[in-house]
Amino acid sequence: MAKLLEGKVAAITGGTTGIGRAIALEYIEHGASVAVNHFPDDSSATQFESLIQEAGEGAALIAVPGDISNPESGQGLVAKAVEKFGNLDIFVSNAGVCQFADFLT
Repeated sequence: MAKLLEGKVAAITGGTTGIGRAIALEYIEHGASVAVNHFPDDSSATQFESLIQEAGEGAALIAVPGDISNPESGQGLVAKAVEKFGNLDIFVSNAGVCQFADFLT
């Protein structure tokens, strides 16, 4: 397989579950270094540990915990990615909050 993202650095918000996790794994498979933001709680930290296992040994992957609704967390994610990997090429804004309600509510 061609390494389409060889030498690229990505930062992904909400990257330990769902779509963000899938993006992180694909980016790593294609040669990218990845900084993953996740909510700073035990559950998310455990999900990041399983992401490390799934990504495989030698994956260029770091966690940057923080509540992405705070601007400082986004700035910290970029800063840590650049500090660790030297630059930032790709930013995936994936984290979000979904509040379910009846249509008319």
